[in-house]
Amino acid sequence: MMATLFDPVSLRRTLHQYPELSNYEAQSARTLAAQLRAFGFTPHTEIGGHGIVVEIAGKAAGPTTLLRADFDALPIHERTQCAHASNHEGVMHACGHDGHATALLMVAHTLAQQPPQQGKVLLVFQPAEETGEGAARMCADPCLATQEIDHVYAFHNLPGFAQHHIVVRSGTFACASTGVAIHLRGKTSHAAYPERGISPASAMTEVMTALMQLPEQHHPAFSLVTLVHAQLGEPAFGVSPGDATVMATLRSDDNATFHAMKASLTTTINAIAQHAGLEVSIAWHEPFIAAYNHPDHHAHVVDAAQTLGLSVQTLTEPMRWSEDVAEFLARWPGALFGIGSGEHHPQLHNPDYDFPDAILSTAHDLFCALVDRHHGMAAPSAPQ
Repeated sequence: MMATLFDPVSLRRTLHQYPELSNYEAQSARTLAAQLRAFGFTPHTEIGGHGIVVEIAGKAAGPTTLLRADFDALPIHERTQCAHASNHEGVMHACGHDGHATALLMVAHTLAQQPPQQGKVLLVFQPAEETGEGAARMCADPCLATQEIDHVYAFHNLPGFAQHHIVVRSGTFACASTGVAIHLRGKTSHAAYPERGISPASAMTEVMTALMQLPEQHHPAFSLVTLVHAQLGEPAFGVSPGDATVMATLRSDDNATFHAMKASLTTTINAIAQHAGLEVSIAWHEPFIAAYNHPDHHAHVVDAAQTLGLSVQTLTEPMRWSEDVAEFLARWPGALFGIGSGEHHPQLHNPDYDFPDAILSTAHDLFCALVDRHHGMAAPSAPQ
């Protein structure tokens, strides 16, 4: 394929300037697809939403490797001083997905000139990672569902770790999580005659206690419940409340424990509501399963990083946050790894965060080393 001029930093900053929320990434997808076409590829678009897949086949038979990056943004007001700050009020790339996507474009640029010698490489640009929707939708699309995939790799930038350090862990790398919204409905009454209504006040406190005690029931796996919101009735002194809402986030490093937490919580809440004579509804939001790294693929990442002379840091426990790439890793073996953004870099989801362009080359080099390990890479094509 013909080489083309490509400025990764400029493109990354353009993506940063025009961020789009999960499920609304149409313009970002067009930008990515246009660049892929400029490299000579014919990308499959609108996969599982605004997702993009590029297939790059070698001349000989061999394995299939999937490299994945995300490209959605967050509903956060940016407070950086950079010239490429968000032009979309209240939306910003506060998690570095602009950098993840750009790094995968860099890999595409290299593979356009040095295609795999054997097998096939799939470059997957995933939408709606932040809401836990995009990966499952892409996996269900025939473009991927019909593939026999041998290796999956993805990375996430990690503030708090030395820049360019490769952060790894065999087994669970990132926890499962879900939001839960619990609505209790009774009957309002005059505050002078609360017995004429059905107040959810006592049941609400029982639900909150049950949530906080939930992790104690599921040792030895790590589990965590964080209460994030609670509301009882309305701020009116003359009204005994008739409804209540409790919201929380559940997390675990083990998928079986995670599902058991959800099941036992549902049973407990239904019992509390029934005893109090209340109607109840339970809604789950933004569910993520745990991201599990296969030991063999963890070893491939470590070996490839060391071959490149990169420092490798092994986590002693999983990241508490979740990553939607878990859906790919549940279907096909692979590994999610981290790349340090800097020990003092602003944290993910902070309003002063910006992806560090310096680690783009690190991500590119490690991805390409993994491709070369599984497929071999042709020598660079001669300038046209």
